[in-house]
Formats: sequence, C-alpha cells, structure tokens
Amino acid sequence: METAPPRSCRMVGCGQDVPATLSREVLCPDHFVEEAFARLRKALELCQQCRPLDRHILDWLLADADIALQSLAFDGCGHTPAQRARLLELVLGLANLQEYLRHHSVQVKLAD
Repeated sequence: METAPPRSCRMVGCGQDVPATLSREVLCPDHFVEEAFARLRKALELCQQCRPLDRHILDWLLADADIALQSLAFDGCGHTPAQRARLLELVLGLANLQEYLRHHSVQVKLAD
C-alpha cells in the first residue's frame, strides 16, 4: 500500500512537512503552535478585560488542545525537543485558561 506524500505547511515560505495529526489544518507543528498561542492570548486578554469570549474562539481552543495532545501522542518521535516543549506549553496554557474560566464569571458570546 502506497502512502500519501507529505504535504507542506500552508504558510508562505515555510515548506515544512505537515504531520498526519495536523493534516486538516495543513500546518507544520511550529505554525500550529504559533496560531494556537495567538488564539489563547486573545482569549486571555478578553478575560482580563472582563469582556465576553466568542464561542468560536472557545471551540477553536478545545480543538487545539485535542490536536496538540494527538500530535504529542502519535507524532511525538517526529518532533524536535523544542516542538514537544512548545506543544506541552500550549496544553498547559489551555488547561490554565479552562481553570480560570471555571473560577471566574466569564460570559460566552454565542452569536455576533
């Protein structure tokens, strides 16, 4: 059985291979983590400003956590130590956000 050729990251000028767990996003691990951290930072800023969180951002963050954990579990050997550390840092940041949301009154905006 022939395997599909590795796809390249969709970010302009990157060219890194996309692991199977990130194939839907068509991102290399570095760019996936970069985009996920940007969403996490936005959510944290909204929380700190006592502004409601967009439901879509929360959905993205839940998916990011799942993808990061899958990437660590299934593609872990293919990541550099720095990439594994960043993925773990992302998972920890997402867990901290979830804990913050559990302990604070944060509104979730359901529709724009």
